[in-house]
Amino acid sequence: MSNPVIRTYKDSNDLKRMQQLTQAIWSLESNYHIGDLAWQRYRHAGREDEWITAIWEMDDKPVAWGWIKLPGSLLFQVDPDFPELSKDVIEWFDKITETNEQRVTVLETEFHLISALEDSLFNPLEETPEVLSKISLDSCPFPVNFPDEFKARHLNGDGDLTNRVGVQRAAFSHSRVTEESYRNVMNTYPYDSSLDWVIESPNGELAAFCLIWFDAINMVGLLEPVGTDPRFWRMGLGSSVCKLALNALRDKGANTAIVVSTSPITHKFYKSIGFEPFAQTKSFHRLKNTL
Repeated sequence: MSNPVIRTYKDSNDLKRMQQLTQAIWSLESNYHIGDLAWQRYRHAGREDEWITAIWEMDDKPVAWGWIKLPGSLLFQVDPDFPELSKDVIEWFDKITETNEQRVTVLETEFHLISALEDSLFNPLEETPEVLSKISLDSCPFPVNFPDEFKARHLNGDGDLTNRVGVQRAAFSHSRVTEESYRNVMNTYPYDSSLDWVIESPNGELAAFCLIWFDAINMVGLLEPVGTDPRFWRMGLGSSVCKLALNALRDKGANTAIVVSTSPITHKFYKSIGFEPFAQTKSFHRLKNTL
C-alpha cells in the first residue's frame, strides 16, 4: 500500500470523500454518521470561509479527514487500521490554526484518537458531554397519538421549504438556518424527504419536526434535527413526530436509529421514546503558547 496523500477539495467532493470514510468505518464506537456531516456542512449558508478540510488518502481511498472550524476547533476521523494518521491530522490542525486555544471533541470509545491527543499534550476539558443513544427498530411500528385535527406527514419538497425553515427557527431561537441553507440540506446525500417528518396544527402551521438521515449500507438512521415550536409544547408532538419518522425509517429497512443529546432535558426526552445511551463525548484542549 502506498504512503498517504493529503488532499484538499474546493467543492462538495470533500464532503463526499469524508462521508465515504465515515460510512466505511461506522460503528457504535465512532463519533460520526454520514448524516452528521451533511447537516453540519449545509445547515448554515455562507460559512465556508470559517472552515478548512483536508483528507488523507491511500490508493485513492480516504483513511482520515480533518475539519477545522475557525478559529480553533477540530473535528476529525481516522480509520482505526491507520491510527498513526491521528497525529498527522493533529499536526495539520496545529499548522493551520493561529488562535492560542485549540479544542477537539471525540467519542470516549475512539481510543486511537484519544491516545494521539494525549500524546500531543491535549488535556481533558471539564464540560457536559454529549450523550449518544440508540434504539432498536424491532418494535416498529411505534404507536403514535397526538391531538385531533393535527396532521402528520413528510415534506413535499420546495413547497414546504418556507414553513419548514419557520418551525426550525421557532424551535431554536438562535438558529441560523435559512431557506437557502435548508435547500442545500435537501440537495445533499443522504437526505430523503420521506424521512423529513412534520406535524401540522389545525390552522396549517408546522408545529414539530424530525429529520432522519439513513445510512443504507449500515442500516442505521440518525435523528438530526428534532424540535417543536414552543407554542405547541407539552402536547406530545415531539415524541409523536419522532415515532412517525422512526416508523418510516424501519420501512426503509433500517434496524437501528441513533441520536445525540446535548443536555439532560433532551436526554430524558429521547429516553421516554425508548432510546438508551451507549457512549458519550470527551472534549480536549491545549494552549499553543505552552507547547
